[in-house]
Amino acid sequence: MSIEVGNNISTSSMMLQMRSMADMAQANTTPIQVNNEGLPGADVKEPEKVEFSNLLTSAIQQVNGLQQESKGLRNDYLMGKEGTNIVEVMIASEKSSVAFGAMLEMRNKLLKAYQDVKSIRV
Repeated sequence: MSIEVGNNISTSSMMLQMRSMADMAQANTTPIQVNNEGLPGADVKEPEKVEFSNLLTSAIQQVNGLQQESKGLRNDYLMGKEGTNIVEVMIASEKSSVAFGAMLEMRNKLLKAYQDVKSIRV
């Protein structure tokens, strides 16, 4: 039984992307200003503003896409469609599971932060 390493890398890549999105959302520091050549100095561009809601929406859409892909592969395998490999079905299922678990953890952290802010006495 052979398992493609490329699929494991993309799962890791997805987790790194989700972590970087969370870090970007939590960042309190200002980015280093650079010019067009990537060096600090004149001709400074305004940094691109990223809205948290857009990051969250994008992450949810990616998780939904992985779940739909997993569901489609599973249905194809169960229907006996040719060219559907059980290894691909299991890898897609695990990707979907990991992505959903990460999204749940993100939701739990957001809910905890909301509760902490709500309990602050003014």
